[in-house]
Amino acid sequence: MRAVLAFGLVALFATSAVLSAEITPFLEARRVGIAITAMPLPEKLPRELTSGLTNRMLIRVTLLSGSRTLAQRAVEIAVKYDLWDENFAVTMRIDGAVALDRIYRDVAEVQSLLGNPRLPGLFGPADLAAEPPLLVRADALLNPIDRERLEQIRKWVAENSTPTPPVRGAGAATQSANAASSAIFNRIFEQYATGTDMAAAWNQTLISRPFRLEDLPRDGP
Repeated sequence: MRAVLAFGLVALFATSAVLSAEITPFLEARRVGIAITAMPLPEKLPRELTSGLTNRMLIRVTLLSGSRTLAQRAVEIAVKYDLWDENFAVTMRIDGAVALDRIYRDVAEVQSLLGNPRLPGLFGPADLAAEPPLLVRADALLNPIDRERLEQIRKWVAENSTPTPPVRGAGAATQSANAASSAIFNRIFEQYATGTDMAAAWNQTLISRPFRLEDLPRDGP
């Protein structure tokens, strides 16, 4: 009886933690971003963060009109602990472009960033032309690739990414990076969805409430 009661309490607390996580869209400079709050993280994460190995959180953000996908963005947050200087180099990329590059001293600050990421400027006017209400879904994975399988993933991307046609100007490199980023993100999330051994042990899926642009808070929540 005690075991059943204890199990029930653990399940209740786990459910409460998941229910407390929230995704809130906001409008900034005519573009929609999202703020994720209170996303529960693994208990062993502080130990992983200070291991000296790079930890990665991948977030696929999808803009929806009903069940129709309007646009997607690929977000990567990479954390590398410097064992010598005892600090954390954190880099956030959105579709391959650097959105944050900062040094943190405290592991608690890094955990706060990972549990409460703010992702501005994800969707522009062209993405938001559909009839409201709209939804935003965020699928998050933590360290989704076994480190020994990194080379296999690199090989897959090299073999399966569609070559980008030559384009004059500085935008060509950006288009190529975006194509590679999209390819690897889709592959990783497909592997997770099919339950293969490449899937992340930790994952979260959050969906915003339906919203209209005119109702969103300006300049962030």
